[in-house]
Amino acid sequence: MCIRDRYMGAINLKPNYHLLYANRSACHATLKQYEEAYYDAKKCIELKPDFARGYYRKAVAELSLERYGDAVVSFEEALKLDPENSQYQQGLEEAKKLADENMFGNYQEVMNKLSTDGIVRGYLKNEDFANKLKGSQGKPKVLFELMKTDPKFMRVIHILSGIPMEEITEAMKKSVGTEYVENVEQDERKIEEELKNATLAEEEKAKGNAEYSAKNFDKALLYYDTAIKHNPKEPIYYLNKASVFIEQKKFEEALNACEIALRVAEEISPRPLQKIAKVHAKKGNCYLQMKEFDNAIKAYDTSLLEVNDPAIKKKRNECAQLKKEQEEKAYINPELAEKHREEGNKYYRDGNYIEARKQYDEAIKRSPQSAVLYVNRALTWLKVLEHAKALQDIDHSLKIDPKYIKAYAKKGNIHLQLKEFHRALLAYEKGLELDGSNKECLEGLRRTEEEMYRTPPSEDRAQKAMQDEDVRLLMNDPRVAQMLKEMRENPQGVKASNPDPFLSKAIRTLIAAGILGMR
Repeated sequence: MCIRDRYMGAINLKPNYHLLYANRSACHATLKQYEEAYYDAKKCIELKPDFARGYYRKAVAELSLERYGDAVVSFEEALKLDPENSQYQQGLEEAKKLADENMFGNYQEVMNKLSTDGIVRGYLKNEDFANKLKGSQGKPKVLFELMKTDPKFMRVIHILSGIPMEEITEAMKKSVGTEYVENVEQDERKIEEELKNATLAEEEKAKGNAEYSAKNFDKALLYYDTAIKHNPKEPIYYLNKASVFIEQKKFEEALNACEIALRVAEEISPRPLQKIAKVHAKKGNCYLQMKEFDNAIKAYDTSLLEVNDPAIKKKRNECAQLKKEQEEKAYINPELAEKHREEGNKYYRDGNYIEARKQYDEAIKRSPQSAVLYVNRALTWLKVLEHAKALQDIDHSLKIDPKYIKAYAKKGNIHLQLKEFHRALLAYEKGLELDGSNKECLEGLRRTEEEMYRTPPSEDRAQKAMQDEDVRLLMNDPRVAQMLKEMRENPQGVKASNPDPFLSKAIRTLIAAGILGMR
């Protein structure tokens, strides 16, 4: 139990003892739980208003919460009660210093206040102004000095301090002259005009978006063009036009609109990464519609360099897949596939299985929907004991042609080699459902039954078999569960035959899976 928790227990016993709250406030502060530290200090003062250390604890919490002005007041209250305390005096000096440095709040608070003013937002587009503002953080004197050399900071002081703009203007006229103030007034009128035009442009854009959604593309273009007239420095409006052109299959116009949007975006300071990323993504969309997959991928990659957007990454990957499919489709040639198959067969007969597989690989690329080719390649994998890869090819062959009997026979052979008798039975039986006289399946079925009945149960085989859903379902069947229970209670051995057809088949499957054995 930590010290804080012990104080909590003590407070439960003596809820009106002020010193416990002061001590727990100190614990909270050590654990950087400053809000809790603040409220415990307040409770301490409430219980004993003449306790200096309560105000000190409150001041410490307020400093950590960046409430510097409040901390100054709390330290002063503590010193009224204990004027000679050097710790309180040092705390007050630090609090006053921080309060002076942050008289307008921390950087984020300052930016939040300034962002409410459209004119200052316009000023912030100027990189020099933005850098000066950032450099003045925590230095109110620097901010006031900047006002003497850059009139735009008059408005900053007005917003942060609440001093009426008229008073600041008159003071600056007396300090640095009328012309200085007139220049900033002219700048503000220009910004106000830009803000007005930006508002009108957004209204036109909204109308254009409505027409775009209604698929009235010509009307949408008219509204987007009007938006550009009001505010030609906004790249998004050009992208809106590009979207219309893509819908109209006017891809060259769409790409031209994207290029204009990119030039406009590159002129903005600071560099608008999100908007530039959108421009390149729009180019990617256009190239995708044109089926120019290389250009589309390049555009998406450029967009991702600007902003790592998961949605664009997904589009880029989809585009790469389409490119791959297009290349594979263009590569298809059944006649050449047959030549490679014949070459593969020659190598296979000569025992050169690696070269045979290379020929089958090429044949599959030339004819990817040939079930025969996957079986041929599977046989080369079998020769080097790559059973998993062989099965993968067999399964792909059956996916292409579910009635390909030879594939079922080869699948059964592989499972038989692996002593996966239940799977071998299933493969041979599926083949025989298609052709009851198929010699390879009949012979495979016979050999499997012989092998499984003389092979003892195995825990490894049983665990592997339980990975099959059909075996798990069988084991969970109430009839099978009851049968197994009776076998355990009366172990007379397992009989392969059973008057119940379901249970007879279940016993056969469980023996094949290595779960049951014959006695």
